[in-house]
Order: sequence, then C-alpha cells, then structure tokens
Amino acid sequence: MTKKYEAINWNKIENRVDYSAWSRLSDFIWEPERIPVNEDKAEFDKLDERYQETFLRALGSLAFLSTIQVKIGDSSVKMDAATPQEISVFGALNYLEAIANKGYSNAIKALAPEKADSYIEWANEQRNLQDVADLLTQIYQRGTAWQKKIALSFTEMAIYHVGFYGPLYLFGQGKHLSRSIELLKYAIRSTSFNAMYPGVKFRLELEDMSEEKQKEIKFWVYTFTERIEKLMRGVINELYGYSDSKDDALHYFRYTLNKNLLNLGYPTVYPDSNDDLSTEIQQGVIKSANFESFFFYNNSNPLTDFHEIKDKD
Repeated sequence: MTKKYEAINWNKIENRVDYSAWSRLSDFIWEPERIPVNEDKAEFDKLDERYQETFLRALGSLAFLSTIQVKIGDSSVKMDAATPQEISVFGALNYLEAIANKGYSNAIKALAPEKADSYIEWANEQRNLQDVADLLTQIYQRGTAWQKKIALSFTEMAIYHVGFYGPLYLFGQGKHLSRSIELLKYAIRSTSFNAMYPGVKFRLELEDMSEEKQKEIKFWVYTFTERIEKLMRGVINELYGYSDSKDDALHYFRYTLNKNLLNLGYPTVYPDSNDDLSTEIQQGVIKSANFESFFFYNNSNPLTDFHEIKDKD
C-alpha cells in the first residue's frame, strides 16, 4: 500500500463554513411528487398557446442544464475539495440538484402529459444549450479547482435563471399556477444555496493566493462571464424571441450575473439592477422567493456571520 486513506472527521473541522452548510442542508430537501402540479393544468390550459410553449420549453431547458450538474458538476468540484468535510457537502448538494432535476420533468409531465418528452427533446436539440453544456463540461473535466467552483456558482445563480425567467414572468402577471410556483420556489432555494456555498469557499481560498494569482483569476472570471452572457443570449432568443419580453429576459439574466459576481467577491459589470427589473418579474420573484433566495442577497451570506459580499468601487 503506497497511499494512506483517512476517514472524514467531523469532530475536527478545518473550516466552520462546511459545518454551517451541512447543518442547513436538510432545510432544502423536498419531494417533487408531493407537489401536485397537475392541479394547475386547468388554469395552464387557459393560457395563450405561445405562453404554454414557452413555459414548458423553459422547464425543458432547466431539465437539460441541471442534468449537467447532476452528472458532473457537483461531483467534479467535490474531487478538488479543499477540506474533507467539503466532500460531504458537495455530495449532498448533488442530491439536491437531482431533486430539482426530477421536479422539472415532473412539472412538464403534469402540465403536458401527452407531449412531455417533446419538450425534453426540444432542449436536447438546441445548439446554444449544447454549446453551454460543452463549455461547462470542459471546465468540470479539465479546469482548475477554482474554475470549477466559479462555473458551478454561475450555473446555479445565473444560467438557470434564463429558464426560471419564463415561469417567473407568468407568475408576475397574476397567472394562478400556485403549485408550479411552489415547485419553482423550492428549486430556486436549493440552486441558490448550491451557488452560495462554492462562492464562500472560493473567496476563502482566494485570500490565501498571491496578488498575481488573484489578478489572473479575476481576468478569467470576467472573461468567463462575457462568454456565458454571449451564449445565453442565444438561448434567450430561442425561448423568448417571439415576444416583447426578450429584452427583459436578457436584462434579468445580466442582473443574475451581477449577483453571482457579488457572490464571488467581484464588482458587477452590467448596469442591470433590482430597481430596473420589470414589474412582472419583480412580482414573480416575490411570489417564488423566500429568505434563502439570492434575490434578497446583497451584503451578507447566510453561511457565515460576516458581511463581506459587497460591490467594490
């Protein structure tokens, strides 16, 4: 035997953030089967056909993107864990990701039982989504530990929200889809947590790096942000290009990119802010959010007692 194997010792914790995260994970466990989205079907069928298609395609895109995280995202980050306990936390976060992933499929099936598979296939065939998947997979397979954490956090706190936008917009218009709102609320809670934890760990690790290395990483973060913004603009055009909400969807996506830059400890780059969000999306956010949601995430992180997430001038 050339390698010594060691147990994960939760009685000897190197970083209290790991313990804090683990202690809260049970708050985010939910069961898609217990949310009767089928009760929304009568109201859903009253929607204009275009809105129905957008809603279901948005859920299909979420199912597609979250599959990448279930298959390789969290597990890839876990393999480069900075502490033994971090391995366990990312393992649990992968389970939460799988729950949300199943929830999207369940919702599609409940609202469009005869065409459910077609919306998953639609997402599978989208070139822009394939390009996003390829970029993320390359990072998860060959990137550094910090690149993986950055990619994971952007996926959870920004990329997903291109898919969340359509349902949130309808909720904000007052559509009575209460069970769908409930499902998306749980999904947003868990995905936000899955972004904040690697964000906190990334910042802690960044503090120990040289100034030169920090500059290199900052350049990579902003380059990655620009690349993701360009790719997701194509997804937005596919999902919302038919309507006047396309520009609003792009604005909302840039707002979420800003949120994750703050999550990682960097200044924002887009002018889009909470004050500029459309009335519909603000109302939709209020209906689906709660205290865990990053929508109310400005200068503090619930994983720590510090107030260090600030937009720096």
